[in-house]
Amino acid sequence: MPKHRYRSGDTIVLKSRVLGSIQPQGSGRIMSALPEAQGLVRYRVRFEHENFDRSISQDDIDTTASSPRTREPQGASPRDGTSSWINPNAIRTRK
Repeated sequence: MPKHRYRSGDTIVLKSRVLGSIQPQGSGRIMSALPEAQGLVRYRVRFEHENFDRSISQDDIDTTASSPRTREPQGASPRDGTSSWINPNAIRTRK
């Protein structure tokens, strides 16, 4: 079973000529990891200068130009613990 090498927020670059003439320019950001399908690990990726997501196979990613972020150890948190993960300014209620 293949394992997801990248996670949400990682920046990737495709191998050259993977998508032929519709090859996106620049790097892409992983939006989410998709469930494994037919033995292939896939990701939802949004590339620079595009306003839509693409489904990209892990085999199509250039591993030398793309590197996954280092994962933080369990229990480590970038937050100081005083603020909540909920942003009260983003909550909208119906009137």
